[in-house]
Amino acid sequence: MCRHQFIVGLIVSARFAYGLNFHSFGNEFEYLAKELNESSVMSDSAEIKASWLEQPLNHFDTQDNRTWMMRYFERHDLWKPDKPVYLFLGGEGPASPVFLKTGIMYDLAQETSGALFIAEHRYYGKSKPFEDLTADNLKFLSSRQALADFARLLTTIKSKFANSKIVVVGGSYSGNLAAWMELIYPNLVDAAIASSAPVLAKLDFYEYLETVSENFELHGPVGCWDMIATTFTNYEKAFESNESIIALKKQENICDSCDMTKPQNKQLFFLEKASAFMYRSQYGNPRNIKEFCDSNFTSNFRQMDESSLLWNGKSECYSYDFDDMINIVKQIDWYTAWIYQTCTEFSYFQTSSSDKQPFTKNIPIELYYTMCTKLFGPDFDETRVNTGVRDSNILYGGLKPNVTNVVFVNGDMDPWSKLGILEDLSYKAPAKMISRASHCRDLFSDRDDDPEELKQARIYIKYLIKSWIGEGEYRRP
Repeated sequence: MCRHQFIVGLIVSARFAYGLNFHSFGNEFEYLAKELNESSVMSDSAEIKASWLEQPLNHFDTQDNRTWMMRYFERHDLWKPDKPVYLFLGGEGPASPVFLKTGIMYDLAQETSGALFIAEHRYYGKSKPFEDLTADNLKFLSSRQALADFARLLTTIKSKFANSKIVVVGGSYSGNLAAWMELIYPNLVDAAIASSAPVLAKLDFYEYLETVSENFELHGPVGCWDMIATTFTNYEKAFESNESIIALKKQENICDSCDMTKPQNKQLFFLEKASAFMYRSQYGNPRNIKEFCDSNFTSNFRQMDESSLLWNGKSECYSYDFDDMINIVKQIDWYTAWIYQTCTEFSYFQTSSSDKQPFTKNIPIELYYTMCTKLFGPDFDETRVNTGVRDSNILYGGLKPNVTNVVFVNGDMDPWSKLGILEDLSYKAPAKMISRASHCRDLFSDRDDDPEELKQARIYIKYLIKSWIGEGEYRRP
């Protein structure tokens, strides 16, 4: 067995990572969490309370009487009678109360005297129907069940805030959920913000790396893109002979016992290396990309690897052993849960199958199919994944959901925007594209160094929400 240094591309910031590269729907809001630590929020804020709601295990089987407890956070000190209620929908990670202290939802609550809630998604954080995440126990994990959980919570909230308008907010996967709440439960929702929401389930998400490539070509200094292409071409050549593999293992500090001739181990290597660029493209800005290429490129590249030490303690070498990686994933509940959702509902598998990117063709979709079957059993094969993608798009409408009073917001640097709604569905379901913005940046409060386009976008979003809930005059844009 290889001694493990966990793979950056699969683990770092993974709570909001889509697909199986967890640089990319790791925690979208990690920057916000760094600014406002969750423990300090709870200790310094007596107005914030953690609460629990009993939920059915299966909302769609009246013969199943099993229940579990869902966690949510609430804050009422800003609220005035008959004023709005704002609910942030949890996604693929633990819910955090930080959004009750900062961010666009908090700003809206301050400006409209609203109450604030954050709901945790089933199977994540402390909202666990089961401790043991077997495939049989995971069958109750789905967006449809989660939406029903949120609907039940909203029904409870509305019993106490009977005359209040309801606004739901989400980013990334939870941005999908915000839009889909209005679609499935329009009687409970008056308006929604769907930020960076990849509402289209897609099997081979090759456009992700295409966008990463475009960002580095557009915002990197002269020669940056060529340097990336050369680096990955050299990596590919290193796998052509046993001698060059030995040299590569020494150069990259790969464990001696790891067999890099195995296709899946090689594929994990390329995914990990690509994720340094994926991460900066998804969460960064033009300056970050320029600095990454402008300074010591090789040193910057290595830093992403070193950061993964945080996930597995101090280690003497790196391992890309696929089977070892599967065993480690099984020990991380939220990671297992999200992979299950990609295997059964959305796919979002980020591959390098396109010719329009410099990362070679060594991240194939077969890597993800194998991960699904290794984690959950032989039934979770390509056919099962395809069926889940098809059913999700039928249920929710893909890029044409029948919704009103929902604003879809994307940043043009965000690779996930390729699966989002980029043009108005109607004047009551507008789309907003923000220039030079990355994933979910609109959900933050204004910062001094934010570009003017981002600040203006937040003003526009707040204007729409206020007008839809009767807190401001609405004029057709």
